[in-house]
Amino acid sequence: MKKVQVNKIREHLAKYLAEAEQGEEIVITRHSKPVARLLPVDHGKPVFPDLEEFRKKIKVSGKPMSEEIVELRKMERN
Repeated sequence: MKKVQVNKIREHLAKYLAEAEQGEEIVITRHSKPVARLLPVDHGKPVFPDLEEFRKKIKVSGKPMSEEIVELRKMERN
């Protein structure tokens, strides 16, 4: 992580953007206090949580939905 003053960012924006593209995190400061961060964009695939444990906790009562649909279709035909 690199700390850079606002006036340096203004003067050399292209340089700091190139560094961010390479993975560098840049903290922008004003009067030695952090005011913003310049970060690289993560272009990776989003990571979705594993829902297996969540699904195990769900209690389902009655018939499975697929069976209900089959029965409803049969009733509509009659």
